[in-house]
Amino acid sequence: MNQNDQAPSSGDVIGALLGRMWVLNRIASSRAQGGHSPSYYRVLGLLTDSNARRIGDLAAAVHVSQPGMTKIVKALEEAGAVQRGSDPTDSRATLVSITEEGRALLSSRATQIVDLLLPHFAPLSEAERRTLQDAVDILAKHMPGESTHPEEEAR
Repeated sequence: MNQNDQAPSSGDVIGALLGRMWVLNRIASSRAQGGHSPSYYRVLGLLTDSNARRIGDLAAAVHVSQPGMTKIVKALEEAGAVQRGSDPTDSRATLVSITEEGRALLSSRATQIVDLLLPHFAPLSEAERRTLQDAVDILAKHMPGESTHPEEEAR
């Protein structure tokens, strides 16, 4: 077996996947319309995956400061996309949860991104689309955590 016949290492595959994901994200974030920054949609996605979360937890997950996350949450709350509530385990803490309006906003954004990316996938053959779906299925099977698909609600 020569080197070209060997399967790539897991690290090589992950690196290649990340590279393509970054391209998809750049296309989506640079072309998709919407009055919110990408971090707003990341927060909504996190809340969709995990119900209510503390502002500090959201800040850590999105890699912004706690004051920055407070600003994001305030804007999302003013837009009706999230709501704040008390933490039943700690009266000093506030929990943030997504609203139906927030789910609709996330779903609309996902639909818009899918529409933007469709031309890049149009040339793919049926076999290539199946291969990509197989890869998605493999990742879903082996990756930890919940998986939400707001774009499926929009289709």
